[in-house]
Amino acid sequence: MPVQSRGEPLAGFSPYVLLTRPEETHRIIRAEPPVRLVREESGFTYFLVSGHAEARRALRDPRLSNDPRRLGHASGAAVAYSPMANDDPPAHTRLRRLVSRGFTRRRIAALEPRIERTVAELLDAVTPAGHADLIADFAFPLPVLVISELLGIPTADRQAFRTWAARTLSVETGPRTRDERSRRLRAYFGGLVEERRAGVRHDVPPDEQPDLLSALLVAQEGGSLSDEELVGLAMLVLVAGHETTTNLIGNGLLTLFAHPDQFRELREEPALLPGAVEELLRFEGSAGQSSLRVAVEDVEIGGTLIPKGSVVNVGLSLANRDPGAFGGDQGTAPGPDRFDVRRAPNPHLAFGHGIHFCLGAPLARALASCAFAALFARLPGLALDVPPAELRWRQISILCGLTRLPVSFRPEDRPDIRPEESSAE
Repeated sequence: MPVQSRGEPLAGFSPYVLLTRPEETHRIIRAEPPVRLVREESGFTYFLVSGHAEARRALRDPRLSNDPRRLGHASGAAVAYSPMANDDPPAHTRLRRLVSRGFTRRRIAALEPRIERTVAELLDAVTPAGHADLIADFAFPLPVLVISELLGIPTADRQAFRTWAARTLSVETGPRTRDERSRRLRAYFGGLVEERRAGVRHDVPPDEQPDLLSALLVAQEGGSLSDEELVGLAMLVLVAGHETTTNLIGNGLLTLFAHPDQFRELREEPALLPGAVEELLRFEGSAGQSSLRVAVEDVEIGGTLIPKGSVVNVGLSLANRDPGAFGGDQGTAPGPDRFDVRRAPNPHLAFGHGIHFCLGAPLARALASCAFAALFARLPGLALDVPPAELRWRQISILCGLTRLPVSFRPEDRPDIRPEESSAE
C-alpha cells in the first residue's frame, strides 16, 4: 500500500545546496525514500523524486503537468515566454513536431564547422596571455555566437545581439531589470521574424532552410504556430541552449580539475571524449532538477502517494547518482560517486526523459565536445588559478553554474617572436 507523506517535510534541501555541497546532500537524500516531501529554506514545499527508476516514471507520467499556471503563482505570460517547455499535450505535441522539423541532426552537423571556427577565435584571444576567465572569455560567449548562426541572426546585428543576449542572460544588475532586457530581446526577434518572412522560400522544406528561424516560418504556414509562439521558441532556444552549454563547459572543467587522474587520462586518450562528455553530464549536476510539475490527480510513485495539486520536483542530478542505476552494488561497475570517463553504460537523465527530453541535446553535445577538445589541445598545463573555495555560483531557474573560472596555462607563442628570441636567456 502506498504511504502518503503527511509527516514533517525534510528541511534544508535546495538545488543550490546540492551543487555546492554534493557529498553531504547525496548522503542525506539516499537515506530517505526515493520520493519524499521536502521544504526549502524559503518555505517552498514539494515532493522530491530522487530515485533513477522513479524519476524516469515521473518524467513520462501525463498526470504530472508541466504547465506553470497550475502552480498558482505563474501567469499566462510565463507560458508565452517558454512555449513547448511549459506546455502539456496537445499544445506541446503540436509545437514539438513543428520545431523538430527544423531542429534536426542534419542542421546541427552543418553547424559543426562554425562551432570549430568560433571556438578557435575565442581561444586565439586568450592563448597568448597564459591566463583567462573561461566563463567570461569562452564558455559564456561560445553558445551565444553559435546560436546566432543557428537562428540566422544577420551578420550586421550579431555584435549587438551578443550584447543584448549577454545582458538578458546575466544575473548581474544594471540600468534595466531582467524582464525589461528580456522584452527588448523579444522585440528584436519580433522584428526579425517580420523581415525574414518576406524573403523566406516556401518551396524549400524546413530541414533544408538556411536557419532555424526560416524553418519555423515555413512550418508556420499551416496556421498552427502563432507569431508569439514563434518568438517564444526563438527565446527558448537562446536561453535554454546558452545556459546549459555554459554550465556544462564551466562545471565540467571544474570537475576535471578535481579529478586529475581522469583529466590526465582524457588528455592522453582523446577518443574517450564522447564518453567523458556523457559522464560530465551525469556527474557535474548543473541541471539539478527538471521543470516543476503539478499533479493533476493523485499519483503513486515509488511507494508514495502524491496528492492532487502537489508540486513535484524531479531531481535529475540525484537520480544520476542513484546506486541502483550507477553501480556500487554491481560487481566491478564504478560507484555512483566516482567520476569515470570510461563509464559504460551511462543512462543519465541530464537531458530529461519522455516527451520533454531536451531537443537541443545534440547541439549541447557538439558544442561541449568541440570546446573540450580545443581547450585540451591549445591550453597546455591548463589548471585552476584560484582555490576552489573562492569560486562562486549563480542559480538561474533550475540551472546552477559558476560566475567565473580563472585558469592558467602555458601561453601560446606569439607569431611575431622568432624561436631564437623566445629561447634566448
